Amino acid sequence: MKIEIKEAKKEDIDSILRLQTKLSDYHRKIEKNYYKAGKERKAIEKKRLVEYFSKREKNRKILVAKVGNKIVGFFIGKIEKAHSYCRAKKIGVIFQAFVEEKFRRRGIGGLFFEELLKWFKKKKVKFIEVEVDSRNKIGIEAYKKYGFFEFHKRMRLDL
Repeated sequence: MKIEIKEAKKEDIDSILRLQTKLSDYHRKIEKNYYKAGKERKAIEKKRLVEYFSKREKNRKILVAKVGNKIVGFFIGKIEKAHSYCRAKKIGVIFQAFVEEKFRRRGIGGLFFEELLKWFKKKKVKFIEVEVDSRNKIGIEAYKKYGFFEFHKRMRLDL
């Protein structure tokens, strides 16, 4: 199985939307009262992708994984202004990441991460952050494998 990691193109929008829908539905299974279903998010995600490809934002990178002609995963990284309490001026953020279930545990996430890491280093980023639901065991396990560690806790109160 040959896996190709490449920068996303405008013609990849529908495939990325298909995978974003699966990602949203996965989160919805974790917590249906908080997360929107994939179909509810599709319009806003499509708008974001169209804007990205029309502007070619310099502080955002979208990667896709292809097996044959099929896109089986995507990673979105971005660079943001750092928090006011942070010594760095900017931070890297893994914004969204998803690999289709039947293609997991084949090194695709690692390949994505290596490519984003190169990009973040080229952009002189010193810290990379990712926000992950504390119940998303698959995501937490993957990020720990790449060297991420827990350093903040965000808590919620339902009213």
